[in-house]
Amino acid sequence: MGSGGGARRLKVTIVAANPFEFDSRFLRTATTLSADGHDVRILGWPGPGLPQREELAPGVMLTRLDIDRRISSALRPLPGFLRSAVSRLLGLDPAAKVLPPDAARGVDRLRHPLRRLLEIAANARRVAPWTNAVVAEAPETDVFHAQSLIVLPVVRDAARRLDGRFVYDVADYHTEAARLARMPWVVRELVRRRERRWARDAAGFLAVSKPVAELIERRFGVERPAVLLNCPPAWRPDEPAPPVADRLRGAAGIEEGRPIVLYQGGFSVDRGVEELVAAADEPALRELDAAIVFMGYGRLQGFVDRAARERPGRVYVLPAVPVDSLLEWTAGADVSFVGQPPRTLNQRMNLPNKLFESIMAGVPVVVSRGNEQCRLTTAEGVGRCADIESPASVAAEIAALLKVPKTERQRLRQHCRTVALSRYTWDLNADGLRHLFARLAASGAGSRQ
Repeated sequence: MGSGGGARRLKVTIVAANPFEFDSRFLRTATTLSADGHDVRILGWPGPGLPQREELAPGVMLTRLDIDRRISSALRPLPGFLRSAVSRLLGLDPAAKVLPPDAARGVDRLRHPLRRLLEIAANARRVAPWTNAVVAEAPETDVFHAQSLIVLPVVRDAARRLDGRFVYDVADYHTEAARLARMPWVVRELVRRRERRWARDAAGFLAVSKPVAELIERRFGVERPAVLLNCPPAWRPDEPAPPVADRLRGAAGIEEGRPIVLYQGGFSVDRGVEELVAAADEPALRELDAAIVFMGYGRLQGFVDRAARERPGRVYVLPAVPVDSLLEWTAGADVSFVGQPPRTLNQRMNLPNKLFESIMAGVPVVVSRGNEQCRLTTAEGVGRCADIESPASVAAEIAALLKVPKTERQRLRQHCRTVALSRYTWDLNADGLRHLFARLAASGAGSRQ
Protein backbone atom coordinates (compact mmCIF):
# COMPACT_ATOMS: atom_id res chain seq x y z
CA MET A 1 0.00 0.00 0.00
CA GLY A 2 0.89 3.64 -0.23
CA SER A 3 2.24 5.81 2.55
CA GLY A 4 0.64 6.02 5.97
CA GLY A 5 -1.72 8.46 7.69
CA GLY A 6 -1.45 12.13 6.77
CA ALA A 7 0.01 11.38 3.33
CA ARG A 8 -0.30 14.17 0.78
CA ARG A 9 0.41 11.94 -2.21
CA LEU A 10 -1.97 9.16 -3.20
CA LYS A 11 -1.58 6.26 -5.57
CA VAL A 12 -4.72 6.60 -7.68
CA THR A 13 -5.95 3.99 -10.16
CA ILE A 14 -8.69 4.94 -12.60
CA VAL A 15 -10.60 1.91 -13.90
CA ALA A 16 -12.37 2.46 -17.22
CA ALA A 17 -14.90 0.30 -19.07
CA ASN A 18 -13.59 1.25 -22.50
CA PRO A 19 -10.32 1.15 -24.50
CA PHE A 20 -9.60 4.72 -23.40
CA GLU A 21 -9.20 6.05 -26.91
CA PHE A 22 -11.56 9.04 -26.68
CA ASP A 23 -12.39 9.31 -22.95
CA SER A 24 -11.82 13.01 -22.34
CA ARG A 25 -13.36 13.20 -18.83
CA PHE A 26 -11.13 10.47 -17.41
CA LEU A 27 -8.03 11.85 -19.13
CA ARG A 28 -8.65 15.34 -17.73
CA THR A 29 -9.25 13.83 -14.29
CA ALA A 30 -5.99 11.90 -14.50
CA THR A 31 -3.91 14.88 -15.62
CA THR A 32 -5.44 17.12 -12.93
CA LEU A 33 -4.68 14.65 -10.15
CA SER A 34 -1.18 14.06 -11.51
CA ALA A 35 -0.55 17.81 -11.59
CA ASP A 36 -1.63 17.93 -7.93
CA GLY A 37 1.16 15.49 -7.08
CA HIS A 38 -0.70 12.17 -6.98
CA ASP A 39 0.59 9.04 -8.71
CA VAL A 40 -2.05 8.22 -11.31
CA ARG A 41 -2.49 5.24 -13.57
CA ILE A 42 -5.38 4.08 -15.74
CA LEU A 43 -6.63 0.55 -16.42
CA GLY A 44 -8.82 0.15 -19.50
CA TRP A 45 -9.96 -2.48 -21.98
CA PRO A 46 -8.09 -3.60 -25.10
CA GLY A 47 -9.08 -2.31 -28.52
CA PRO A 48 -8.16 -3.14 -32.13
CA GLY A 49 -4.74 -1.80 -33.01
CA LEU A 50 -4.16 -0.24 -29.59
CA PRO A 51 -1.02 -0.98 -27.53
CA GLN A 52 -1.28 -2.78 -24.22
CA ARG A 53 0.60 0.04 -22.48
CA GLU A 54 1.08 3.69 -23.34
CA GLU A 55 1.78 7.01 -21.67
CA LEU A 56 -1.26 9.25 -22.15
CA ALA A 57 0.27 12.31 -20.51
CA PRO A 58 3.46 12.95 -18.56
CA GLY A 59 3.35 10.59 -15.59
CA VAL A 60 -0.01 9.02 -16.54
CA MET A 61 0.33 5.43 -17.76
CA LEU A 62 -2.48 3.41 -19.32
CA THR A 63 -2.62 -0.39 -19.21
CA ARG A 64 -5.25 -2.23 -21.22
CA LEU A 65 -6.31 -5.37 -19.38
CA ASP A 66 -7.19 -8.54 -21.26
CA ILE A 67 -10.76 -9.08 -20.03
CA ASP A 68 -13.27 -11.48 -21.64
CA ARG A 69 -16.09 -9.11 -22.59
CA ARG A 70 -18.11 -11.46 -24.79
CA ILE A 71 -21.78 -11.50 -23.83
CA SER A 72 -21.80 -15.26 -24.40
CA SER A 73 -19.36 -15.65 -21.49
CA ALA A 74 -22.43 -15.48 -19.24
CA LEU A 75 -23.24 -19.03 -20.41
CA ARG A 76 -20.14 -20.58 -18.86
CA PRO A 77 -19.52 -23.37 -17.87
CA LEU A 78 -21.41 -24.66 -20.91
CA PRO A 79 -19.04 -25.99 -23.60
CA GLY A 80 -18.06 -23.54 -26.29
CA PHE A 81 -20.21 -25.11 -29.00
CA LEU A 82 -23.29 -24.90 -26.76
CA ARG A 83 -22.58 -21.27 -25.87
CA SER A 84 -22.34 -20.51 -29.57
CA ALA A 85 -25.55 -22.38 -30.34
CA VAL A 86 -27.52 -20.61 -27.59
CA SER A 87 -26.15 -17.24 -28.67
CA ARG A 88 -27.25 -17.78 -32.25
CA LEU A 89 -30.70 -18.91 -31.09
CA LEU A 90 -30.96 -15.54 -29.34
CA GLY A 91 -29.89 -13.71 -32.50
CA LEU A 92 -26.47 -12.87 -31.07
CA ASP A 93 -23.01 -13.35 -32.56
CA PRO A 94 -21.12 -15.62 -30.09
CA ALA A 95 -18.18 -13.17 -30.20
CA ALA A 96 -20.34 -10.06 -29.67
CA LYS A 97 -19.30 -7.67 -26.90
CA VAL A 98 -22.28 -5.35 -27.38
CA LEU A 99 -25.88 -5.99 -28.36
CA PRO A 100 -26.97 -5.44 -31.99
CA PRO A 101 -27.81 -1.77 -32.65
CA ASP A 102 -30.81 -2.45 -34.86
CA ALA A 103 -34.30 -2.31 -33.37
CA ALA A 104 -35.86 -5.72 -32.79
CA ARG A 105 -38.60 -6.64 -35.27
CA GLY A 106 -40.99 -9.55 -35.68
CA VAL A 107 -40.02 -12.69 -33.78
CA ASP A 108 -36.80 -10.97 -32.71
CA ARG A 109 -38.86 -8.91 -30.25
CA LEU A 110 -39.25 -12.07 -28.18
CA ARG A 111 -35.49 -12.69 -28.16
CA HIS A 112 -34.40 -9.14 -27.44
CA PRO A 113 -35.27 -9.14 -23.68
CA LEU A 114 -33.38 -12.42 -23.33
CA ARG A 115 -30.32 -10.86 -24.95
CA ARG A 116 -30.53 -7.96 -22.51
CA LEU A 117 -30.72 -10.34 -19.55
CA LEU A 118 -27.75 -12.27 -20.93
CA GLU A 119 -25.79 -9.02 -21.18
CA ILE A 120 -26.59 -8.18 -17.54
CA ALA A 121 -25.50 -11.68 -16.50
CA ALA A 122 -22.25 -11.31 -18.44
CA ASN A 123 -21.53 -8.01 -16.69
CA ALA A 124 -22.16 -9.62 -13.30
CA ARG A 125 -19.98 -12.66 -14.01
CA ARG A 126 -17.17 -10.44 -15.29
CA VAL A 127 -16.74 -8.71 -11.92
CA ALA A 128 -14.57 -11.38 -10.25
CA PRO A 129 -12.00 -11.92 -13.04
CA TRP A 130 -11.91 -8.19 -13.76
CA THR A 131 -11.28 -7.45 -10.08
CA ASN A 132 -8.50 -10.04 -10.00
CA ALA A 133 -6.84 -8.40 -13.00
CA VAL A 134 -7.13 -4.92 -11.45
CA VAL A 135 -5.65 -6.05 -8.12
CA ALA A 136 -2.81 -7.89 -9.86
CA GLU A 137 -1.94 -4.89 -12.03
CA ALA A 138 -2.27 -2.17 -9.37
CA PRO A 139 -1.63 -3.70 -5.92
CA GLU A 140 -0.25 -0.44 -4.48
CA THR A 141 -3.43 1.56 -5.05
CA ASP A 142 -4.69 3.85 -2.28
CA VAL A 143 -7.79 5.13 -4.09
CA PHE A 144 -9.65 3.68 -7.06
CA HIS A 145 -11.74 5.89 -9.31
CA ALA A 146 -14.72 4.76 -11.42
CA GLN A 147 -17.36 6.55 -13.44
CA SER A 148 -19.71 3.79 -14.62
CA LEU A 149 -22.05 1.32 -12.98
CA ILE A 150 -20.39 -1.81 -14.37
CA VAL A 151 -17.04 -0.72 -12.90
CA LEU A 152 -18.50 0.11 -9.48
CA PRO A 153 -18.46 -3.44 -7.99
CA VAL A 154 -14.96 -3.96 -9.42
CA VAL A 155 -13.41 -0.95 -7.68
CA ARG A 156 -15.38 -1.64 -4.50
CA ASP A 157 -14.09 -5.22 -4.30
CA ALA A 158 -10.56 -4.22 -5.29
CA ALA A 159 -10.48 -1.49 -2.63
CA ARG A 160 -11.66 -3.92 0.02
CA ARG A 161 -8.99 -6.45 -0.87
CA LEU A 162 -6.24 -3.83 -0.78
CA ASP A 163 -7.53 -1.95 2.29
CA GLY A 164 -8.00 1.06 0.06
CA ARG A 165 -10.85 3.37 -0.89
CA PHE A 166 -12.76 4.30 -4.02
CA VAL A 167 -14.45 7.32 -5.57
CA TYR A 168 -17.60 7.09 -7.68
CA ASP A 169 -17.78 9.75 -10.38
CA VAL A 170 -21.33 9.60 -11.73
CA ALA A 171 -20.84 10.79 -15.29
CA ASP A 172 -24.04 8.99 -16.33
CA TYR A 173 -26.81 7.73 -14.07
CA HIS A 174 -26.81 4.26 -15.60
CA THR A 175 -29.82 2.77 -13.82
CA GLU A 176 -31.91 5.43 -15.58
CA ALA A 177 -30.08 5.30 -18.91
CA ALA A 178 -30.12 3.53 -22.27
CA ARG A 179 -31.19 -0.12 -22.35
CA LEU A 180 -31.39 -0.49 -18.58
CA ALA A 181 -33.99 2.28 -18.37
CA ARG A 182 -36.22 0.21 -20.65
CA MET A 183 -35.94 -3.02 -18.69
CA PRO A 184 -38.88 -4.25 -16.57
CA TRP A 185 -39.33 -2.36 -13.31
CA VAL A 186 -38.29 -5.33 -11.17
CA VAL A 187 -34.95 -5.61 -13.00
CA ARG A 188 -34.26 -1.88 -12.72
CA GLU A 189 -35.15 -1.87 -9.03
CA LEU A 190 -32.83 -4.81 -8.35
CA VAL A 191 -29.95 -3.03 -10.09
CA ARG A 192 -30.73 0.27 -8.32
CA ARG A 193 -30.59 -1.42 -4.93
CA ARG A 194 -27.31 -3.10 -5.77
CA GLU A 195 -25.84 0.18 -6.96
CA ARG A 196 -26.98 1.97 -3.79
CA ARG A 197 -25.42 -0.72 -1.58
CA TRP A 198 -22.13 -0.64 -3.49
CA ALA A 199 -22.02 3.15 -3.76
CA ARG A 200 -22.55 3.82 -0.06
CA ASP A 201 -19.12 2.27 0.58
CA ALA A 202 -17.48 5.00 -1.53
CA ALA A 203 -15.14 7.48 0.10
CA GLY A 204 -16.46 10.26 -2.10
CA PHE A 205 -18.59 11.16 -5.10
CA LEU A 206 -18.58 13.48 -8.08
CA ALA A 207 -21.50 14.27 -10.41
CA VAL A 208 -21.75 15.44 -14.00
CA SER A 209 -24.47 18.04 -13.33
CA LYS A 210 -26.42 19.65 -10.51
CA PRO A 211 -29.55 17.49 -11.08
CA VAL A 212 -27.40 14.34 -10.95
CA ALA A 213 -25.74 15.55 -7.73
CA GLU A 214 -29.15 16.13 -6.16
CA LEU A 215 -30.34 12.68 -7.22
CA ILE A 216 -27.25 10.99 -5.75
CA GLU A 217 -27.80 12.77 -2.46
CA ARG A 218 -31.43 11.69 -2.37
CA ARG A 219 -31.13 8.11 -3.62
CA PHE A 220 -27.86 7.07 -2.00
CA GLY A 221 -28.41 8.96 1.25
CA VAL A 222 -24.99 10.62 1.10
CA GLU A 223 -23.67 14.17 1.22
CA ARG A 224 -24.34 16.01 -2.02
CA PRO A 225 -21.29 15.54 -4.26
CA ALA A 226 -19.37 18.26 -6.01
CA VAL A 227 -20.35 18.89 -9.63
CA LEU A 228 -17.64 18.24 -12.20
CA LEU A 229 -18.91 19.48 -15.56
CA ASN A 230 -17.68 17.91 -18.81
CA CYS A 231 -15.85 21.07 -19.84
CA PRO A 232 -12.69 21.12 -21.96
CA PRO A 233 -9.58 22.98 -20.85
CA ALA A 234 -9.50 26.62 -21.92
CA TRP A 235 -8.67 26.48 -25.62
CA ARG A 236 -6.53 29.29 -27.00
CA PRO A 237 -7.31 31.48 -23.96
CA ASP A 238 -5.07 34.25 -25.30
CA GLU A 239 -7.18 34.43 -28.48
CA PRO A 240 -10.69 35.30 -27.25
CA ALA A 241 -12.08 35.83 -30.77
CA PRO A 242 -13.72 32.79 -32.38
CA PRO A 243 -10.94 30.87 -34.17
CA VAL A 244 -11.04 30.53 -37.94
CA ALA A 245 -10.65 26.87 -38.88
CA ASP A 246 -11.02 24.93 -42.14
CA ARG A 247 -10.01 21.38 -41.19
CA LEU A 248 -13.59 20.16 -41.13
CA ARG A 249 -14.53 21.69 -44.48
CA GLY A 250 -11.35 20.48 -46.15
CA ALA A 251 -11.53 16.92 -44.85
CA ALA A 252 -15.17 16.52 -45.91
CA GLY A 253 -14.65 18.24 -49.26
CA ILE A 254 -17.41 20.81 -48.68
CA GLU A 255 -17.48 23.85 -50.94
CA GLU A 256 -16.72 27.30 -49.54
CA GLY A 257 -19.81 29.20 -48.49
CA ARG A 258 -21.97 26.19 -47.67
CA PRO A 259 -23.13 26.13 -44.03
CA ILE A 260 -21.94 23.15 -41.99
CA VAL A 261 -23.98 21.41 -39.29
CA LEU A 262 -21.80 19.14 -37.16
CA TYR A 263 -22.62 16.11 -35.04
CA GLN A 264 -19.52 14.97 -33.16
CA GLY A 265 -19.12 12.06 -30.77
CA GLY A 266 -20.51 8.56 -30.39
CA PHE A 267 -22.74 7.11 -33.08
CA SER A 268 -25.19 5.52 -30.65
CA VAL A 269 -28.93 5.14 -30.25
CA ASP A 270 -30.64 8.01 -28.43
CA ARG A 271 -27.85 10.51 -29.08
CA GLY A 272 -29.68 12.41 -31.82
CA VAL A 273 -28.01 10.63 -34.75
CA GLU A 274 -31.19 9.31 -36.36
CA GLU A 275 -32.99 12.57 -35.64
CA LEU A 276 -30.39 14.68 -37.44
CA VAL A 277 -30.48 12.38 -40.48
CA ALA A 278 -34.26 12.81 -40.61
CA ALA A 279 -33.89 16.60 -40.29
CA ALA A 280 -31.43 16.63 -43.19
CA ASP A 281 -34.30 15.72 -45.51
CA GLU A 282 -36.45 18.65 -44.41
CA PRO A 283 -36.95 21.59 -46.82
CA ALA A 284 -35.64 24.09 -44.25
CA LEU A 285 -32.13 22.61 -44.49
CA ARG A 286 -32.24 21.56 -48.13
CA GLU A 287 -33.12 25.12 -49.18
CA LEU A 288 -30.02 26.40 -47.38
CA ASP A 289 -27.83 23.72 -49.02
CA ALA A 290 -26.62 22.80 -45.54
CA ALA A 291 -23.93 20.13 -45.26
CA ILE A 292 -24.55 17.68 -42.41
CA VAL A 293 -21.30 16.22 -41.05
CA PHE A 294 -21.11 13.26 -38.67
CA MET A 295 -17.68 12.97 -37.05
CA GLY A 296 -17.21 10.09 -34.63
CA TYR A 297 -17.55 6.36 -34.19
CA GLY A 298 -19.85 3.77 -32.66
CA ARG A 299 -22.58 1.20 -33.05
CA LEU A 300 -24.57 3.23 -35.60
CA GLN A 301 -21.60 3.54 -37.98
CA GLY A 302 -23.42 1.45 -40.60
CA PHE A 303 -26.55 3.60 -40.30
CA VAL A 304 -24.55 6.82 -40.69
CA ASP A 305 -22.55 5.47 -43.64
CA ARG A 306 -25.77 4.39 -45.36
CA ALA A 307 -27.33 7.81 -44.74
CA ALA A 308 -24.36 9.45 -46.45
CA ARG A 309 -24.55 7.09 -49.44
CA GLU A 310 -28.25 7.80 -49.84
CA ARG A 311 -27.73 11.58 -49.58
CA PRO A 312 -24.58 12.32 -51.59
CA GLY A 313 -23.40 15.89 -51.25
CA ARG A 314 -25.67 16.51 -48.26
CA VAL A 315 -24.53 14.11 -45.52
CA TYR A 316 -20.84 13.48 -44.83
CA VAL A 317 -19.07 11.08 -42.46
CA LEU A 318 -15.64 11.56 -40.91
CA PRO A 319 -13.79 9.39 -38.37
CA ALA A 320 -13.30 10.48 -34.79
CA VAL A 321 -10.28 12.66 -34.12
CA PRO A 322 -8.00 12.78 -31.06
CA VAL A 323 -9.28 14.77 -28.10
CA ASP A 324 -6.35 17.19 -28.16
CA SER A 325 -7.17 18.33 -31.71
CA LEU A 326 -10.97 18.06 -31.57
CA LEU A 327 -11.74 21.77 -31.18
CA GLU A 328 -9.67 22.62 -34.26
CA TRP A 329 -12.21 20.56 -36.19
CA THR A 330 -15.30 21.69 -34.28
CA ALA A 331 -14.52 25.35 -34.93
CA GLY A 332 -15.11 24.78 -38.64
CA ALA A 333 -18.84 24.22 -38.13
CA ASP A 334 -21.58 26.84 -38.25
CA VAL A 335 -23.92 24.95 -35.91
CA SER A 336 -23.27 22.02 -33.59
CA PHE A 337 -26.12 19.57 -33.07
CA VAL A 338 -26.25 18.22 -29.50
CA GLY A 339 -29.67 16.66 -29.86
CA GLN A 340 -29.76 13.97 -27.20
CA PRO A 341 -33.47 13.10 -26.77
CA PRO A 342 -34.93 13.48 -23.25
CA ARG A 343 -36.28 9.92 -23.24
CA THR A 344 -34.68 8.75 -20.00
CA LEU A 345 -34.02 10.44 -16.68
CA ASN A 346 -30.29 10.29 -17.36
CA GLN A 347 -30.72 12.09 -20.67
CA ARG A 348 -32.79 14.80 -19.03
CA MET A 349 -30.12 15.43 -16.39
CA ASN A 350 -26.73 15.15 -18.05
CA LEU A 351 -24.53 17.70 -19.80
CA PRO A 352 -22.33 16.06 -22.46
CA ASN A 353 -18.80 16.99 -23.50
CA LYS A 354 -19.88 18.12 -26.96
CA LEU A 355 -22.05 20.92 -25.56
CA PHE A 356 -19.11 22.60 -23.84
CA GLU A 357 -16.64 21.72 -26.60
CA SER A 358 -18.89 23.38 -29.15
CA ILE A 359 -19.25 26.70 -27.35
CA MET A 360 -15.52 26.68 -26.49
CA ALA A 361 -14.89 26.51 -30.24
CA GLY A 362 -17.30 29.42 -30.73
CA VAL A 363 -20.02 27.30 -32.35
CA PRO A 364 -23.68 27.79 -31.31
CA VAL A 365 -25.67 24.67 -30.52
CA VAL A 366 -29.08 23.17 -31.16
CA VAL A 367 -30.19 20.90 -28.33
CA SER A 368 -33.35 19.02 -27.38
CA ARG A 369 -36.10 20.62 -25.35
CA GLY A 370 -36.99 19.17 -21.98
CA ASN A 371 -33.57 18.59 -20.45
CA GLU A 372 -30.70 20.23 -18.57
CA GLN A 373 -28.95 21.00 -21.86
CA CYS A 374 -31.85 23.18 -22.98
CA ARG A 375 -31.92 24.97 -19.63
CA LEU A 376 -28.22 25.85 -19.86
CA THR A 377 -28.38 26.72 -23.57
CA THR A 378 -31.29 29.09 -22.97
CA ALA A 379 -29.85 30.63 -19.80
CA GLU A 380 -26.51 31.33 -21.47
CA GLY A 381 -27.93 32.33 -24.86
CA VAL A 382 -25.63 29.99 -26.79
CA GLY A 383 -28.14 28.35 -29.12
CA ARG A 384 -31.67 27.06 -29.55
CA CYS A 385 -33.83 24.16 -28.35
CA ALA A 386 -35.83 21.90 -30.68
CA ASP A 387 -38.57 19.32 -30.37
CA ILE A 388 -36.30 16.36 -31.04
CA GLU A 389 -39.22 14.12 -32.02
CA SER A 390 -40.05 16.43 -34.94
CA PRO A 391 -37.59 16.50 -37.87
CA ALA A 392 -39.24 19.74 -39.02
CA SER A 393 -38.59 21.37 -35.63
CA VAL A 394 -34.96 20.24 -35.59
CA ALA A 395 -34.43 21.55 -39.11
CA ALA A 396 -36.21 24.83 -38.33
CA GLU A 397 -34.10 25.58 -35.24
CA ILE A 398 -30.87 24.80 -37.09
CA ALA A 399 -32.00 26.93 -40.03
CA ALA A 400 -32.87 29.80 -37.69
CA LEU A 401 -29.23 29.97 -36.61
CA LEU A 402 -27.96 29.71 -40.18
CA LYS A 403 -30.28 32.37 -41.64
CA VAL A 404 -29.31 35.30 -39.45
CA PRO A 405 -27.07 37.98 -41.01
CA LYS A 406 -23.35 37.29 -41.01
CA THR A 407 -22.64 40.01 -38.44
CA GLU A 408 -25.19 38.51 -36.05
CA ARG A 409 -23.77 35.02 -36.55
CA GLN A 410 -20.31 36.35 -35.74
CA ARG A 411 -21.66 38.08 -32.64
CA LEU A 412 -23.23 34.82 -31.46
CA ARG A 413 -20.00 32.92 -32.06
CA GLN A 414 -18.14 35.51 -30.01
CA HIS A 415 -20.73 35.23 -27.23
CA CYS A 416 -20.41 31.42 -27.14
CA ARG A 417 -16.65 31.72 -26.88
CA THR A 418 -16.83 34.36 -24.14
CA VAL A 419 -19.28 32.31 -22.08
CA ALA A 420 -17.12 29.19 -22.40
CA LEU A 421 -13.85 30.89 -21.46
CA SER A 422 -15.38 32.74 -18.52
CA ARG A 423 -17.46 29.94 -16.97
CA TYR A 424 -17.07 26.56 -18.64
CA THR A 425 -13.42 25.49 -18.61
CA TRP A 426 -12.09 22.37 -16.92
CA ASP A 427 -9.84 24.34 -14.57
CA LEU A 428 -12.72 26.54 -13.41
CA ASN A 429 -14.84 23.47 -12.63
CA ALA A 430 -12.27 21.01 -11.24
CA ASP A 431 -11.98 22.39 -7.69
CA GLY A 432 -14.39 19.76 -6.37
CA LEU A 433 -12.18 17.01 -7.79
CA ARG A 434 -9.04 18.52 -6.30
CA HIS A 435 -10.62 19.11 -2.89
CA LEU A 436 -12.02 15.57 -2.72
CA PHE A 437 -8.64 13.95 -3.29
CA ALA A 438 -6.91 16.43 -0.99
CA ARG A 439 -9.35 15.39 1.74
CA LEU A 440 -8.68 11.71 1.06
CA ALA A 441 -4.93 12.33 1.20
CA ALA A 442 -5.22 14.26 4.46
CA SER A 443 -7.27 11.49 6.07
CA GLY A 444 -4.69 8.80 5.29
CA ALA A 445 -4.25 6.12 2.68
CA GLY A 446 -6.02 3.27 4.42
CA SER A 447 -9.66 2.28 4.66
CA ARG A 448 -12.57 4.71 4.33
CA GLN A 449 -12.76 7.17 7.21
